[in-house]
Amino acid sequence: MKHGYQNQIMKIDDVKAVRPFFYPTGIAVIGVSNDPRNLARNIIFNCRNMGFKGEIFPVGRSPGAVYGREIITDAKFLPSNIDLAVILVPSRMVAETMEICGRKGIRHAVISTGGFSEFKEEDNRDERNLLETAEQYGIRFIGPNCIGVICTNSGLCTPFNPLQTKSLKKGPVSLIAQSGGVTTQAAYHFSEEHVGFSKIVSAGNKLNLDEINFIEYLLEDEDTEQIHLYLESIDNGRELVRLARKVNKPIVVFKSNITRTASEIAKSHTAALANDDRVVDGALKQAGIIRVQSIHEMTVCAKALQLPPLKGNRLVVISLSGGFAVIIGDACEKHGFVCPKLPAQLLQKIESFRRGGVIRMSNPMDFGDVHDFKALLFAVENCLSLDDIDGMILSLMYEPDITKMFGGEGDFIEMMLTLTKQICEKARKPIGLSFFAEKKYIDKINSAGIFPVFNSPVESVQGFSMLRDYTLRMIN
Repeated sequence: MKHGYQNQIMKIDDVKAVRPFFYPTGIAVIGVSNDPRNLARNIIFNCRNMGFKGEIFPVGRSPGAVYGREIITDAKFLPSNIDLAVILVPSRMVAETMEICGRKGIRHAVISTGGFSEFKEEDNRDERNLLETAEQYGIRFIGPNCIGVICTNSGLCTPFNPLQTKSLKKGPVSLIAQSGGVTTQAAYHFSEEHVGFSKIVSAGNKLNLDEINFIEYLLEDEDTEQIHLYLESIDNGRELVRLARKVNKPIVVFKSNITRTASEIAKSHTAALANDDRVVDGALKQAGIIRVQSIHEMTVCAKALQLPPLKGNRLVVISLSGGFAVIIGDACEKHGFVCPKLPAQLLQKIESFRRGGVIRMSNPMDFGDVHDFKALLFAVENCLSLDDIDGMILSLMYEPDITKMFGGEGDFIEMMLTLTKQICEKARKPIGLSFFAEKKYIDKINSAGIFPVFNSPVESVQGFSMLRDYTLRMIN
């Protein structure tokens, strides 16, 4: 838990000062040994596998080697060009380690060690000594009780649990999380959903730097288009609201620790204090901050926010399945959307493409009787261009045998996604695209990276509700 005088001492006025946490030229990993059970050695493993180009200096109490690097047992042999220290030593030794960093000119640190306020809140000597040393040397730090930073652009990866770094994907989202476990899961889930991420920060106890400091940096970061946060406590709500109101990047918040049951574990987990959830919810809405309820909802929101703005509630629904057209209609009404009647002349033209002539076109539109790709494109383009339509939910079927007539499996995927993107951009209206198909094909379509694809049509409607609410708040 932060204290007022610490906020004043450690306030960051220059957002450039945060950059070394993501792009250090060299790092010292302190607490390393060649024991296979040692956790700090995993930090070197992760950075090496993720392609970090900077120098890595293992520091420990006993000689040896880790991943081809000699362990430095005397800090005086550390070079002077190190930007960042990652510290994983017992809590009683953290202040002493920070003093070594200060004497060597290291001004940024990730403190992974636990055992501070989350363990003993009152009269925590280790915490007090840590703060005094950081103040003395002007060291800014993340944590304690965190796993630090993952940056897909620099290859920096400081978690002390071994990660499958090759599966992590770059993308437009940056995430600040209070929990190390949520940090890791979010990195995997954003990657699996083919949204990807630029930077993830595990903030831990937020004893020195908090979400406000990192939001200020990410607002100026060219690689970040969206800012997502997982928070168990909000320590400076007014500043968060102020930042959200003045920025042109969407901010998405998953706020947990809203029940009495959760508050007990949160307090012992990251020293987080619960906030009044009704007050939090109202403040977030007023600030134009999007609130979600899970990590997966974060990815749904991230996909929707990559689309053009949704300026109203009027949608066209086109599905290759009548059953899904009904399901989507229910989802639209549930989320406050309407499906207006379409012009009779346009419907007659679309109906002329039918084979059996047994399905009457409406909105939502059952396209199951039309087996013509050009007809589908005609319907999508002309329905979306209508003045009284704000967006489209498009639910398609994908089976390789069905799509061979359109140029083969790979060609069809690329062509469909590219054409959807072009129509979307031309109309300046969003298309919520999904496919009903085997999961392996959904993954293949998503991995193309051409256009956002939702996992189901209902999920696309959910994403549209977030996009609409955000758009209208920004307009108003």
